[in-house]
Amino acid sequence: MSNIEQPLRKLQKINGYLLNNAKEVHPLGLMNGKLGLGIYFFHLARKTENQGFLETAENLVGEIFEKLSEAKFPTDFENGLAGIAWGLSYLVNSDFVEADLDDTLRDLDDKVYKYLEDQKANLPANCRNGILGYLIYSLDRLESSIKSGHYSNTYIFRKLVAGLLNQLGQLIEEEKFQDKAPQLFSIYWDLPLVLIVLAHSKRLQVNPDKVERILDYLLPTLLSLVPSLHSNKMYLLLGIETVVKEIDQPDLRKHALVLKRSINIWTIFNSECKSLNIHVFDGVSGLRLLGKKLFEITMDNSFLPSGELVFDKINNSIFLGEADFYSAFKKSIGLVSGLSGVAWTLLDSIEFEKNLKS
Repeated sequence: MSNIEQPLRKLQKINGYLLNNAKEVHPLGLMNGKLGLGIYFFHLARKTENQGFLETAENLVGEIFEKLSEAKFPTDFENGLAGIAWGLSYLVNSDFVEADLDDTLRDLDDKVYKYLEDQKANLPANCRNGILGYLIYSLDRLESSIKSGHYSNTYIFRKLVAGLLNQLGQLIEEEKFQDKAPQLFSIYWDLPLVLIVLAHSKRLQVNPDKVERILDYLLPTLLSLVPSLHSNKMYLLLGIETVVKEIDQPDLRKHALVLKRSINIWTIFNSECKSLNIHVFDGVSGLRLLGKKLFEITMDNSFLPSGELVFDKINNSIFLGEADFYSAFKKSIGLVSGLSGVAWTLLDSIEFEKNLKS
């Protein structure tokens, strides 16, 4: 059992940075801005039952709504309207905020839809500002509309997802996406994200024949791919496990076993993750998220890193030391590339260790 006193002190220190940073001028978006910070503070408030954290979270979301009506925003998933819509949907579906999603997001949905009607054919494949990000947004909005019984929105988003899938399939056939594993671990690697959106599309029965054709096209690449980095093996495994949960593909199931047997968590955290690699997008926080998702899908906790591994890397990161050279990082608020993602990882890992003890 890990000693959680030092991680708790580290978390309290980071929370202090984030509370100060919440008052400063920052982007509003999901991955790098105030919406991501707000999501973290809602989770923190729920875990701690601290009214001050709840007020901070509510103020951040209120600021976002206020400023959305004041200026033009990009539509992308990383910093723009698609990511903001996904984040607000997450807050409502997690019972942090009470709202009618179809009504609340009507204006954002209209702007994203119009943009995609004009620019869909010109977009890259990636998650940040491309097809994959818009698919993550559209699939989430489709699922919410199905649950709410909003039939016109269900039709619109089903049509939107189908069109985006067609465009993604074309980019894949033209080899205009990142299928090869990156040299360093990155949460933005296209191939696992492609598998995740294909599985989501199949589950919602959006153009299932197209989904299976894309998967068939990818199959030779997938079956021949064993990344050199254990961290990238783990990410690819998550993508494959997500797909085989929805689509019966025996060859992929066999390849998943090959990947499982070749992954060493200790190597990931003690060799592949350096002192700077603590963010969600390239390090410890992202890898713990992958391990947690794998556990939720497979009920296999082999890839869920221990609190000791997580705490050691974050506690000893030079990013959080006293050196002035890294002072800018202490002002970062992003879920993916900043402190709120690191803090959420600490919060969740501390809670997990407490539950193990009890």
